[in-house]
Amino acid sequence: MMTEPLRVLCVCTHNRTRSVLMGGLLQRHFAERDIDAIVSTAGLKPGGEPAMDRAVRLLADVGVDVGAHRSRGLSTDCISAADLVLTAERQHVVSIVGMWPTAFAHTFTLPEAAERVRAADTRGTRSVDEWLGGATAALRPTGLDYLDASTVGEVDDPTGQSPATWARVFAEIDEMTHTIAAGLW
Repeated sequence: MMTEPLRVLCVCTHNRTRSVLMGGLLQRHFAERDIDAIVSTAGLKPGGEPAMDRAVRLLADVGVDVGAHRSRGLSTDCISAADLVLTAERQHVVSIVGMWPTAFAHTFTLPEAAERVRAADTRGTRSVDEWLGGATAALRPTGLDYLDASTVGEVDDPTGQSPATWARVFAEIDEMTHTIAAGLW
């Protein structure tokens, strides 16, 4: 059983859409299961901007308030504080690992992490490292192979896309964050 809260960092490019959706939905699913966790978000670009209006509205529709959100850029402090880093794209993982090489062991795209949880036996007191690493950790692509690994899923960016695309991406993120929270419960 964890004595410290699980610290999860959700990352996308600008920290205005996908990481905001990931963070808000993950926090909601953790709260539903009474999982002690601190979820934060960041982006590869400098911060200070509000979340995209549609992201704010979609989250508000499920009871998550991100109206006061302001984007922030990645920093050594936020990476080193995280037990788990979830990104939207493979390029985000590669960028993070390029700056903080030791982060690779706990940095995954959201679809990659959800798939690892689905494949793992997460019952009991196994640590996050165990259920994300598991027997397949040695098979995980690294370096440029990771960037080109079509088997590692990504989250589409709905910014500038149709309402139907936003709804699809929101539903996909909701399902994957639900899977991760359920796996930890």
